[in-house]
Amino acid sequence: MTYPRTSVPADRSDLKQRLAAATATDTSRGLNYTTLFALARDHLGDTAPREVDVLGKGSRVDFFSYPIGEYLETTWNALDRLERTFGSTDAVLAELGRRTIAGFLASMIGRTVFAVGGKDPRRMLANGASGYRTAVSYGERKVELLGPRQARMTFRRDFMPPAFHQSVILTGLQASDAKRPRVTGRATALLDSVYEIEWE
Repeated sequence: MTYPRTSVPADRSDLKQRLAAATATDTSRGLNYTTLFALARDHLGDTAPREVDVLGKGSRVDFFSYPIGEYLETTWNALDRLERTFGSTDAVLAELGRRTIAGFLASMIGRTVFAVGGKDPRRMLANGASGYRTAVSYGERKVELLGPRQARMTFRRDFMPPAFHQSVILTGLQASDAKRPRVTGRATALLDSVYEIEWE
């Protein structure tokens, strides 16, 4: 897979702004942590999950919900450690996005979403917003079908950078009947982004 190389700073000032925007009701499922910890373990060794975890635990319960701030801090810790291996923070975020959607599609919830939408890319994208809602409590996501093989997804108040979501959308489409899907994402504000999607 070719990783995006566009610059999305994973510096601590960027993280601080995201944390400042979070509230107590903004949560992420433990399954997202599990994916992040597996990525760290695969590339940094067995002790890495505890080392990058802001709480020092290295594990969460998949279907429990946890504060998004904890997930963001843990992700940034992992980015610091993994950037050298992958070549950029965007590349790490892309791999995390790929693994996150792959894990979701393999889960019971993901299989249910797939069963409802089938492998039709338009239906999969249309169901994308509800898929996100099973994993996180925050944000708004809108899908516009612009043509037979073209769509746009708009994210509002989502805490992860565009490189992550670009990879999530692309990996999801690659699991559908879409041929040669292409996804281009860009930030429109700190927590807002838009994704132009095409396939053959």
